Amino acid sequence: MLVLDASCRRVCQVSANLTELTGLEWSGKTEDSVATLLGKRLAKRVEDEMRGAPRLPGPLAFSRLVQGRRRRFQLNALRSGDHVLAELEPLHTSSKRRLLGTVNESLMQLAEAPHQEALLDSLVHAIRQLTGHDRVVVCHFDSDWHGLMLAQASSGKLPGLLGQRFPASDFPLSLRRSYERTPVRKITDAQAPPVTLLPSTSGINVDVMGSLLRAPAPERQAYLARMGVRGSLSLAMQGDAGLWGLVICHSATPHPVPPSIRDAVRALVQMATQRLLLLRARQEARYLERVQDSLALPAPQEEPYSPAQLLQQQAATWLELFRSTGVALCINGKVISTGKVPASAVIEQLTARLETAHAHNRPWCSRNLRNDPVARTLPLGNHCGAMAIPLAMNPSQRTWLVFFRPEQVETLYWAMQPTEASGQFMMSTDLARSAAWREEVVGKSEAWQRVERLAAVDLGEDLTLAISAYEISTLNAHLQTERQALAKANQRLEQLAHFDPLTQVWNRYRIEQAIDAELVAAQRYGTPFCLLLFDVDNFKAINDTYGHALGDDVLVALAALVEGSLRGCDHLGRWGGEEFIVLATHSDLEAAVGLAERLRTLIASLEVTGLEQSITVSIGLADWHAGDSCKTMIGRADAAMYRAKRSGRNRVELAQGTDLEPGAKAP
Repeated sequence: MLVLDASCRRVCQVSANLTELTGLEWSGKTEDSVATLLGKRLAKRVEDEMRGAPRLPGPLAFSRLVQGRRRRFQLNALRSGDHVLAELEPLHTSSKRRLLGTVNESLMQLAEAPHQEALLDSLVHAIRQLTGHDRVVVCHFDSDWHGLMLAQASSGKLPGLLGQRFPASDFPLSLRRSYERTPVRKITDAQAPPVTLLPSTSGINVDVMGSLLRAPAPERQAYLARMGVRGSLSLAMQGDAGLWGLVICHSATPHPVPPSIRDAVRALVQMATQRLLLLRARQEARYLERVQDSLALPAPQEEPYSPAQLLQQQAATWLELFRSTGVALCINGKVISTGKVPASAVIEQLTARLETAHAHNRPWCSRNLRNDPVARTLPLGNHCGAMAIPLAMNPSQRTWLVFFRPEQVETLYWAMQPTEASGQFMMSTDLARSAAWREEVVGKSEAWQRVERLAAVDLGEDLTLAISAYEISTLNAHLQTERQALAKANQRLEQLAHFDPLTQVWNRYRIEQAIDAELVAAQRYGTPFCLLLFDVDNFKAINDTYGHALGDDVLVALAALVEGSLRGCDHLGRWGGEEFIVLATHSDLEAAVGLAERLRTLIASLEVTGLEQSITVSIGLADWHAGDSCKTMIGRADAAMYRAKRSGRNRVELAQGTDLEPGAKAP
């Protein structure tokens, strides 16, 4: 390692093994130039590429005579405070063609993986084949930052960790943050003494945390020693909302990994991470669509269903979708329920407490009701989990749809045992001979997944509309003489039926009506029109970082900005969640592309109070083809939108011929 000044012109320190490794001789004088040590051409390139940059855009290769043999090296550089760290590594001779073939074959396997288990299994075996480590695992972090080993490839020389958990204390915040700066961490020999920087009396105190070559901290050395590990390679798997997990490679003996192999492994991890996010997005989209289609409403000419009829007809489907054993609707002081639920009086007490404790309109959920501040004193029996969805129908008292889950005894296998005194986790001194500590979790239900909470919002909005329609129908039947009350109720129904309650733009039902009308005109007169489907990039990260209230503010501000910029003949509707759709009438493809780019640029300039990042959208655009239906056009726009996301977000993509064609069934 070399420590350079900020301009990359002067050498401040060098590692003690510089001459042995590279054959480069340093006089020990801090006034020596980088050009003197590395040569003018290489020094000039480092200086130019590091000017104003945090790190080199890519490694630089060079060769030197070492003990009479010409050897090739790789140089990486990154800034650390007022200095630049230059990392030098030897490049080993290897067959690039063979490595490229192996990597391409592995990439194809990852791209074809149908689900998460197959994807991660292919990843760990491909990495072990490339690196030769004794054990390769994928560690996923849960909401408490405990690590769960989801996949493993092993030679048998180290104990298996598959299915075991490691406590969050093994992954401190400083360690997790270091992977944001440097996604790769390698330790060739955890027990090797650290190499000092010379001169040690220079007074320079440079931070090497971002360096790939930094020596492990003493506590990390001790940790790896207890695991029987000498060589280690770790790579970050970054998700939409931060660090999803790590790929961890261990070896029982010192294990160098050449830069070419390390770069190949990083490419595999990046590909697998993107594939993992795509598989999850597809799975969540299918689930959300099933929930949206679950509420079967009567035809317009038929009488609306009562709340009791709705619950009776839909309960079985909802219980399956939300993995629950009972559901209750608390409306107007009455409890309507089906399946296994607590007593009606208990449900009334729970919703009464939620009226006070849960002010916003997002679902409330708990998997540990016995210890939850809202429900801990209620006689809930075997019901350990609940998700309550507020329905904003009555300003004075909300209606609640509540799903219940029973206790699910879960056995967790930890790779360490708790100390008797503190209850903290401590790794066994001999992991190879010590069985994993088994913890039996009782008193909790299955956890409520993020996608289930999102689906609950959609279901709540649809159910609000359905119950409101019934209430209005009842009012029309019994209060025909009270015209003023009826007019207000009809106005309320109109608002609920046609406008999204949060953003006040058209809701899904109303925008679909407008699209259907435009399809009729297009079929009859050949009038062109286009659909622009877009959603907010990284919206989950905004919600997780700033809270759902600010997330709602973003949607409201975005909707107001877009609606105010459209022509009078164009229409904006909220399609669901953070997705919106623009119906551009009397527009051909060229005009619609211009509109989409204008909206994308306009949204990127939007500022929301409290949000410290820019807002961008990915837009999918589909123009009308003969024979199109609402579903096929939206299907093509949806495919284009997801292609925009996969291509880097904050862009416009047009529907292609490989997307859903008119007359084909939408997924």
